Amino acid sequence: MLQGIEVIFKDRNKMTKSLKKASYKSYMEGFLREYEYYFSEMKEYVERAEDREAAAKEIGVCIVRAVTQTYANKHGKLDGRTEAELSMFMVYYVFPAILKQGEMGPLIADGVLAAWRVCVNNKDMQYADYDTICQGFREKFLGIF
Repeated sequence: MLQGIEVIFKDRNKMTKSLKKASYKSYMEGFLREYEYYFSEMKEYVERAEDREAAAKEIGVCIVRAVTQTYANKHGKLDGRTEAELSMFMVYYVFPAILKQGEMGPLIADGVLAAWRVCVNNKDMQYADYDTICQGFREKFLGIF
């Protein structure tokens, strides 16, 4: 399940640096276009599962395992900077992409969030959908900002 999903994080630095509303929209469109099959696979997996909540948690564990195997240091841990970058990428791109998966989206996002919170030891981390994040960007005021 989700073979090679760690590839979705490859451009995380570029896609989270100096984000503005226009660049976020552009990056998100490209991200969804390129990696939609992973999110569709998540949705289909949960829809077919007898225990959907358990299936969503499995997806979270799968993502965490792929990320830690790819980005962990020699001791098997994520360093603080990498952890912060990955978490930011999760909030800006991965969770909104998951939430675009219809009625299964929130269930999957909850499962992934539970696993991610354990991975990064952050019980306060939350997620938001794409529209909520877009609304959070400051609009230009008279073209100044």
